[in-house]
Amino acid sequence: MDEAASQPILAIDLGGTQIRAAYVSPDLALACRRAGRTDDREGLEAVVERICSIAGRVRDDAREAGLPDPVGVGISSPGPLDPWRGVVTAPPNLAGWVDVPLVERVGDYIGLPTYLERDTNVAIMAEWRHGAAQGADDAIYVTVSTGIGGGIVVDGRPLIGKDGTAGEIGHMVVELDGPLCGDGCQGHVEAIASGTAIAREGRALLAAGNAPHLATLAGPTGEVDAALVGEAADAGDEACQSVLAHAWTAIGAMCASLVNVLNPEVIVLGGSIALNRPELQGRVRDEINRRAFPTPARRVRVEMAQHAADVSLIGLLPIVNARLHDPAFAKEHP
Repeated sequence: MDEAASQPILAIDLGGTQIRAAYVSPDLALACRRAGRTDDREGLEAVVERICSIAGRVRDDAREAGLPDPVGVGISSPGPLDPWRGVVTAPPNLAGWVDVPLVERVGDYIGLPTYLERDTNVAIMAEWRHGAAQGADDAIYVTVSTGIGGGIVVDGRPLIGKDGTAGEIGHMVVELDGPLCGDGCQGHVEAIASGTAIAREGRALLAAGNAPHLATLAGPTGEVDAALVGEAADAGDEACQSVLAHAWTAIGAMCASLVNVLNPEVIVLGGSIALNRPELQGRVRDEINRRAFPTPARRVRVEMAQHAADVSLIGLLPIVNARLHDPAFAKEHP
């Protein structure tokens, strides 16, 4: 991925709740944005057709605007996935997605070379090339959102792994007897500190009558998400404060382990929850200082992501430009 990101691309971000697409220029400008709900409950085919339709409208909008033709398409997707075959294998947050040949489907529809990468690997490329980790040889991106994931750069090279699953830090075990994760395993940090987990704990508090502020905010519908738990905590709800404190400790412990194992120069925190809970940065720093070896703990910086929600679009620019010239991905061309 050392090729210069010198040509425009069409970028697609497939998320658990939303599909986004945009035309990305070499200067990082995003044009012709389009978005739609994922709605995976409607089935695999409906989602794939939506992805193709949204991407096609971005392509057409760019042509009508007189922009230079994109040289390829990049897709950011939840993992696990196989970036070489362009197959989404089994993402826990997309119901019914097993071995989906997404590159083939989108590439055939758009008519351009198309490449697939896990969303957190895309995010680390955005922040490493153009953001908070720029200039570092060793960096980690941690996303705290609906789920928890990561992207890793070691010695100036993205860490992908033989099966494309390196960097799945959300599935590190931080609590042996902890709750079950979405993948069926116990004690993963994602099962404790993700938006899904925080909402689950909030609903449990509500059912037990232990969170009065949360109950007031939830109203008669009783609907609870992570943002509402945070709002109740900010209003003084001690039970909700405890939920968040436990989540932040789990994320900090995970980061401390990553410091011990990988000795990074910088850890970048991103994702909707991290970017909306400013106290998380300090808590992660405190846990690293408390749990990691002193020398690497002093070295590592903890930074907030600079590109916010656009990391999964911007990060595809260098990926597509590099893979156009990489024989390992030549088979992905439609």
